[in-house]
Parts: sequence; structure tokens; C-alpha cells
Amino acid sequence: MRLMSYNIEWFTKHFEGDNSLRTTPESVAKLDAVARVISETDADLIGMTEAPNTTTTTGERNTVTALENFAQAKGLRQRKALLGFPSRGQQEIALLYDPDTLSAAHDPGGRPTAKANTPFNKPFQIDSDDDDIEEVYEHYRPPLEVAVTRQDGGASFWLIVVHAKSKGIFSNMDRLHFERVSERNRRKLFAECSSVRLRVDEWLASERPVVVMGDINDGPGFDYHEARFGRSAVEIILGDLYSPENVLRYPVGRPLWGRYGWRPASARFQDTYTHDHVDVLIDHIMVSRHLQMKRQTGRVWNPVQDDDLKPLKKTFLTASDHFPVTVDLE
Repeated sequence: MRLMSYNIEWFTKHFEGDNSLRTTPESVAKLDAVARVISETDADLIGMTEAPNTTTTTGERNTVTALENFAQAKGLRQRKALLGFPSRGQQEIALLYDPDTLSAAHDPGGRPTAKANTPFNKPFQIDSDDDDIEEVYEHYRPPLEVAVTRQDGGASFWLIVVHAKSKGIFSNMDRLHFERVSERNRRKLFAECSSVRLRVDEWLASERPVVVMGDINDGPGFDYHEARFGRSAVEIILGDLYSPENVLRYPVGRPLWGRYGWRPASARFQDTYTHDHVDVLIDHIMVSRHLQMKRQTGRVWNPVQDDDLKPLKKTFLTASDHFPVTVDLE
């Protein structure tokens, strides 16, 4: 079984208000490219970030309907969609999967009366600045929790799909307060990932096999604040080295630093100040010890770095500014 994490840049813009596919030249090119990428990667399950919107007030826009319309129009075998708690803003976290290979159900954990390990659509308390005072945070996009049952008799597992807080500085006012805003964003990111790790610990304590995937918006050496805090948000989710049995495995392996950034890289961004392009590894898949992975199957489908994908470079770049990450389970 192949699992895939994929951030599809502003996918929601390419659907009409009635959840049908837009037919402008830009949208046709985008939708065709996304369908081609999904066919080429051939995953049984896709944890999708930046999925089409769900409008909770009017109910007109619906993530599941939009994604299933897309799958039907493009003839994809991954034709069933799943949404958990809707976000408070635009874009959703969703699942697109092949119902012939697995079944999936939203299966939220946490305790409503807890302070930290709450359901993902509720506020939680974390001491994010080490002052012995717990701050209150909320997930802007509640992570999607899924119970996955395989049809081939393979081990069932629980999945968390995450789209964590971006550390980007976008407004002119924030640039004036760059240091303060950067540190605040990283603490927010750490808080969200600590909340995810609490759920992982809850499930591992019940001997549930666990997979975490998504756009964590952090990775090795992403910015110098990582050195100040001594860790990245990814390491928070991976777990505590003093409890090795509960550390999640990282199938892509250790990335290497090169001329343009990290290799492999799941996204490529332009630096705000220098305008240089920087390769970053911010989309991830992590797997608990309960699940058997095929060796050397962790892959970042980056057509700029992977010679085998060079013929599809235009397709991948048209589809998104992120590249898929996959892992194969036995």
C-alpha cells in the first residue's frame, strides 16, 4: 500500500461554488496536471492539504463533493474523499483514497475535559515559552484523524494529516517586527506539533499503529530559530529519544545540504529579501514501529532533483509549488 502526502497549492480556486470543476484555461491546466501527478505517483491514500473549501455557514462549498467530482471527471481510482473538522478559514485537510484497497473513517481522539490533549477542534494549553505558564492555542486547521482499514488483510492503522502553522512573514508590518513575529510563529508551530504528538502518544499507549503526514512547514535547518530552540517541529512529532520504542520512523532518510538548499526537497520558495530560490523539506511522512515499510521506499517526487521525473517537470510544477512524498507499506 502506498501512502502519499501532497500539498496542492490553492486547489480550492479551481472549483466553482457548486463544487464543479472550473473551466478557465488556468484551471483546466491545473486540474489536468494534478490528475497526472496523482496517476503517476499511484498512491492508494493521499493526505491532502490545501484541499477545496467547505463552507459551514451556507453549506454550498463542500470538500468531499468537490474532490469526488474531480476524481470522477479525471477517471481516478482514488475516488472517495473524507473530511474531518473543517478549518476556520480557507482550504481544508482531506483524504482522497481508493475504496477498493482501503476504507477510512474520521476517528477523532483527545478528551474534551483535558487541558492539552483535547480534540483537535478545541483550544489546548501548552507552555510554549518555558515560563511555567501555559498559553492557550487553537489549530487553525484541525488535523485530520483517520482510522484506516486495509482490504488486503494488511495491518490497519491510524493516520493524522497535518497542515501546521506557516512561519512565513508576509505583511509589511510584520517585516518591521521580523524577529518578534518569527519567534511567535515558531512557538505557535511548536505548540501545534506538541498537540499532535500528544495524540500520537495516546494512540501508541493503546498499541495503535500510527502514521503522521502532511505539510509541517518546518524541517531540518529551515531557519536560524531552530538553532536557538535546539530542535525543529518535525522532531517534536517524531518523539523522545529516551522512549525509543515510541519514536516514529522517517522513511525518506536524512536530507543533505547543497548549493540550493536541502536534497531531497518537497518545495521550492523564493527568499523574500534575496529573491534566491531555496529548496526546503517541509512535507513529511512518519511511521510507528508497528508498521512494516518496504525498504528504500520513502520518496520525494521532486522533478527538479530526480532525473527520472525530469520529463514530467512542467506537469509537477503546474500542479503545485509542493511535491508529493510517498512511502510504501508491506
